[in-house]
Amino acid sequence: MKNYDKMTKRAVTLKSSYMSNAKWSKLLKAIAESDIKYIASEVLAKDLVCDTLWHILLADYLGNGKYTADGIAGAIRTKNIEYVIIPFESINELSRMKDLIEKIGKSEYDIDNEKLIIKIFGYR
Repeated sequence: MKNYDKMTKRAVTLKSSYMSNAKWSKLLKAIAESDIKYIASEVLAKDLVCDTLWHILLADYLGNGKYTADGIAGAIRTKNIEYVIIPFESINELSRMKDLIEKIGKSEYDIDNEKLIIKIFGYR
């Protein structure tokens, strides 16, 4: 675990931070509790250190908001999430998500209207 922590600290120094545990918790809890339709089984998160994209469940954030899990790798600390990708079935739902993110507060994100995804950044 020490090696992972060292690699995480190094990665953090090379990127700009946009999200804290509290911000991730507030945003992802709001998304999970909303009636916005997204493809829940295809939500992905990238950890700062690992290049793997992990499937995550936004409902996991209804707890303390500091961890999520992919069911295989175990807990992923929200403060170590580089970005989250949320896919949608319609442009209308994607637009509603953009409005929700704007309402919740300042977040760094990209929207791909062709692929119908939103990518929310913790670090960039």
